Amino acid sequence: MGLLADLAAAIAAGEQTSERAVGSALAAADRLQPILNAFTVLLHEEAATAAKEADRAARSGTKGRPLLGVPVAVKDLYDVTGTVTSGCSRAYVNNSPAAADAYAVAALRRAGAIVIGKTNMHELAFGASNTVSCFGPANNPWDPERMPGGSSGGSAAVVAARIVGAALGSDTGGSIRIPSSFCGTTGLKVTGGSLPLDGVLPMSPSLDTPGGIASDAIDLALVHGALSGEPVPMRPAQPIEALRVIGVPTDHFFQIVDPEVENAVRAAVDVFAADGIEIREVPAPWASEADEAWLIIALAEFARAHASLLEHMDDLDPGIQITLRAGAAVSADDERTARDRATAARNGFASTTADVQMLVTPTTPVAAMRHDATTITIAGVEMQVQLGAQSHFTRPISTIGAPAASIPCGVTSWGLPIGMQLVGRVGSEHLLLRAAARYQNETGWHRRVPPNSA
Repeated sequence: MGLLADLAAAIAAGEQTSERAVGSALAAADRLQPILNAFTVLLHEEAATAAKEADRAARSGTKGRPLLGVPVAVKDLYDVTGTVTSGCSRAYVNNSPAAADAYAVAALRRAGAIVIGKTNMHELAFGASNTVSCFGPANNPWDPERMPGGSSGGSAAVVAARIVGAALGSDTGGSIRIPSSFCGTTGLKVTGGSLPLDGVLPMSPSLDTPGGIASDAIDLALVHGALSGEPVPMRPAQPIEALRVIGVPTDHFFQIVDPEVENAVRAAVDVFAADGIEIREVPAPWASEADEAWLIIALAEFARAHASLLEHMDDLDPGIQITLRAGAAVSADDERTARDRATAARNGFASTTADVQMLVTPTTPVAAMRHDATTITIAGVEMQVQLGAQSHFTRPISTIGAPAASIPCGVTSWGLPIGMQLVGRVGSEHLLLRAAARYQNETGWHRRVPPNSA
């Protein structure tokens, strides 16, 4: 089982207490915060009180709460009762505390989880580095001089550092998958529209998806089950009957990619092939069009969601100011064209996946970059970091609304994690999680622990 699952089982069996587990998590968070800067607030008193209640429930034999007593963290764009939902922006950091939990937070609490704090993120979620935040950059536990990815960088960092077994993130264009790739965690972007966004600070409402980050697929399945209300049957040591053919795209996803990343992903494909799964090369001509459509749609919706900030631009990072102005300048015709292109891309994806159950791609073109990186050059192509070079492989999947997971599949010569993206048909989250668990049952990349950890 996963770390989260093991802890939940130990608490339920009386072999561990929630009070000790939560206390250890908070102590680790306090110790690592100066290094990682991954939290925006820690909830010591609230979490300690909840842990005592969880221990009483465990002693009484409470059933049906699969996360009873386990500590988790929540990205700072989810409403958590009594805390400010800041989006890591000075524009919102002095807002009134939330009066109620977001849907996803409430779902985790119903499953018994205990929120120990809120995590750092890229300002207003529009960025893939987490170097931009009114709380300062979040750092990667493998190397604090490097970015954890964004926008859910703090959530991936605290999971990778084993402070908590799972954390809530959100994914609009890769904001769960990119940090999971950079930090060596397992993350799931769900099918667009499949989980409620109540109580979530919006970035681009038609593209936003809530979801979890965990150290492995077993734990992620527990979190997804709590969020969706549908437990995920996991049998990682057994073949997956529904998974017969995997597609490997011949274009876009392998055209601009670091050789170390490509080699690791292709080696991971070989693991699936060794399990008897057929591997087919498939075209993905829709991907580039989906990538371009994503930017127009996201900019336009971002500007509408935060229109009031056009009168308070001084409260925003200069890069976010530019993003907001660009969104406000998107014409209705351009947005309609982008949405038409997105529809065409969805149809193209359906054709690509007609005879394969899943696609395998790199999650990101490169591993985690240094905080001061402004550009990366791959295969002779220069890409801008703050304009989303990291999201080149994740944004197209968000545009088409498909579910996708990122799982560790190797390391670079610098020892940095490499992520593999599993992309499924609409509604195939369970298949992706089971495929990820099967792969992790046969490999050990997800078990690597960074030097800065609990």
